[in-house]
Amino acid sequence: MAGRRWIILAALFAARAAIGFQFQSVGSAANLMMADLRIGYAEIGLLLGAYLLPGVVVAFPAGLLGSRGREKMLGIAGLVLMAVSGLALNYSDDLVFALVARTIGGVGGTIVGLVATKMAADWFDAREIVLAMSILQMSWPFGAMVALPIQTFIGQSFGWHAVMVSGAVGSVVALCAFAMVPRASQPAQAEAAGRARLPRAALLPVVISGTIWGAMNLACVLFFSYAPPLMVAQGSSPTVAASLTSLSIWFTIIAIPSGGYLVHRAGRPITAIIACSLIAAAGLMLFVLDFYPTIACLIFGVAIGPMSGAVLSLPTKVLEPADRSVGFGLFYSCFYVLMAVGPTAAGRLQDAWGSPSAALVASAALLASMVPLVGLFLMVSKGHGAAQADEAKLRAAS
Repeated sequence: MAGRRWIILAALFAARAAIGFQFQSVGSAANLMMADLRIGYAEIGLLLGAYLLPGVVVAFPAGLLGSRGREKMLGIAGLVLMAVSGLALNYSDDLVFALVARTIGGVGGTIVGLVATKMAADWFDAREIVLAMSILQMSWPFGAMVALPIQTFIGQSFGWHAVMVSGAVGSVVALCAFAMVPRASQPAQAEAAGRARLPRAALLPVVISGTIWGAMNLACVLFFSYAPPLMVAQGSSPTVAASLTSLSIWFTIIAIPSGGYLVHRAGRPITAIIACSLIAAAGLMLFVLDFYPTIACLIFGVAIGPMSGAVLSLPTKVLEPADRSVGFGLFYSCFYVLMAVGPTAAGRLQDAWGSPSAALVASAALLASMVPLVGLFLMVSKGHGAAQADEAKLRAAS
C-alpha cells in the first residue's frame, strides 16, 4: 500500500510535535511559574536548557539501543518519559524538583526525536527522503507554535500546573499514534541486531552532517533570540520587533515542507543546501546592516526552509539500514553539542562586542560555514562509496 508510509509519517510527525509542545510549556507558563516558585528569568532559562542538554549524553547511547532492532519500544519508552515529566512538573513546588522533572522529559524527547528520524529513513527511499524529512522537521516547530496559544489559555484559566499536564497529555496522545506504527521491512533488519558500531568509512560523513545540522539550527536559534533586541536598538518598538521575528518564524515553517517538495522534485539536495545557506547568510547580514530589515527577515525565513529536509537526508546517503540507529545517534550527538555550547559562546561574543548584532553576525558565519562543510561531506562520502564497493567485491568473492 503506497499511501501507508505517509500515514506512518503522520504518526511520526505527531511524536516529534509532542516534543515541541512539551518544550514550549515552560515558556508559555514562565510568568506564572516565576511568581509561584519565586524564581527569575535565569531559572526559567535553566528549565528551558534542561530539556535540551540531555541530548549531549543520551543521543548516542539511544542509537546503540536502537541498533538492537527495538527502536519502536525505545520510542514508546521516550514518550512515556515525556508523559512522566509533565505529570511530575505538575507537582513541582521548588526549582530543583522542576529541573529533575524537566531533564527526564528532555531524555524522553531526545529518544523520540532520534527514533522518529531513523524510522522515517527506513520507510522512505532516496526519491522521497528529502520531502519526508522536510515534513518531519516541521513537526517540532509546529508543536511549539500550536502550544503557545493553547497553553497560554490553559495557564490563564487553570494555572501553570495545568500547562505542565497538557504536555503530558500531548505525549500520551502521540504515544497512541506511535504505537500503531509497524516496523519497516528492511533487508538488513536481521543484520541490524548486534551491529553496535558504525563502519569506519561512515563515521566522518555522519559527524560532518551532524555538524551541518547543528550549525543550521543554532543559526536559527540565535536569529530568533537576538533579532528583536537588535531591531529595538535600531529604533523599532518592541512590539514591531517581536511581530517581525514571529512572521519570519511562520515563513520558515511554511517554507520547510514547500521547499522540501521543490527540492524533492528537482532532486538536487546538495545544491539546495549550498544556495539556501548563502542566501540566508546574506539576508542576515542585510538585517544587521539595517538594510530593509523586513525584507531581510523574510529572505532568511524562506531560505532556511528548503535546507531542513536536505540536511536531514545527508546521513541516509552513507548509512546502510543496519547502521541507521547508531548513525543517527551520532548525528544527533553532534547537533546537541553545538546547541548546548553555542548560545553561551554567542552570549560571550555579544558581551565582548558590546552590540546586539554580534550574535547575528555569528549566525551568518555559521550558515556560510555550511558550504565548505557540505564540500567536505561530499569528498569523504565518496570515500565511503568506494569502501562499500570494495566490501561488496569481497562478499561476492567469498
